[in-house]
Amino acid sequence: MAKGEVIIDYKTCMGCGICVQACPFSYLELSRYGNDPYKRLYPELEADHGCTGCGICAKECPLECITARKKDEKKDVPLS
Repeated sequence: MAKGEVIIDYKTCMGCGICVQACPFSYLELSRYGNDPYKRLYPELEADHGCTGCGICAKECPLECITARKKDEKKDVPLS
């Protein structure tokens, strides 16, 4: 099974935790991010995750600040 990645736009994320609850495999967790003066919690993939890139977390995010994909997806390559 291909591993996945989750990209979170922390500038948009409000740390609601809906994505954490939506993950069917419990690979997301809430943790402190950067130097947030308000000490809010933000979603983050666990260190030894097995994320498949299914996208359920991204679909459930009310602010659409999550992108999920399989790591083996090829990026757009311009045609010559």
